[in-house]
Amino acid sequence: MTWNCLALRAVQTFAFIFFFAHPCLCQQKISDAEKLLFDSVNRERVERKLTPLKWDEGLARAARKHAEQMAEHDLLEHQVPGEADLATRAQEEGASFSHITENIAMGVSADKFHDGWMHSPGHRANILDAESDSIGIAIAENETELYAVEDFAHAVKVLSIEEQEKRVEGLLIARGLRLLKIGDDARKSCEVDQDYVGNSKAKYIAHYETPNISQLPEALEKEILSRRYKSAAVGACPQKGPARFTRFRIVVLFY
Repeated sequence: MTWNCLALRAVQTFAFIFFFAHPCLCQQKISDAEKLLFDSVNRERVERKLTPLKWDEGLARAARKHAEQMAEHDLLEHQVPGEADLATRAQEEGASFSHITENIAMGVSADKFHDGWMHSPGHRANILDAESDSIGIAIAENETELYAVEDFAHAVKVLSIEEQEKRVEGLLIARGLRLLKIGDDARKSCEVDQDYVGNSKAKYIAHYETPNISQLPEALEKEILSRRYKSAAVGACPQKGPARFTRFRIVVLFY
């Protein structure tokens, strides 16, 4: 095997996912070679005190389809002709994430893939990325070669609008603020981005988007620490534009 055949392209983080297709969610059988790669990745991470990656069926389905496409076209690429990009492929298979990257390789022996990746700086960085918490792996073959795919991601749970609001409300209560219920005004305010909808205008309005709903933005934390506000209302709304990576769209109204 010649490891100059290994390929890596940086795959961007941050985009969106709220509505996605409904693929078959049946669990795929993992081959011995795929299990070997999975165990090898987590061994490397544990040795460096990084959190082991969880197996993600959506990522695995996306990896499987891409490996099969590469084998069919006899082509080592992150996107073969006529195929969607990585984020779209994973989203279409039901994965929900805020960050995604990919390793690919071709060769005649599956047991050499991991060693090759670990000796390639870009591939190694994907394997040891502290931001990733999930992985899907697949190996496909044609008459002459094996094609391997590792898809890494930071998984984000898809939450309903109500669940999003409750998560943020919990953060505000923990910081000593009293919650106000103002009907649909908060949600409508979320949808207009930089304005407010309703009759009771807030003293301070904070619109933000985040992949991590369990953490408030730094600017919002500073406003809370100012002690200028005693109460707040929270509104959540769907993301705007194409939804590929998961982010939560929130407004907090301070009174």
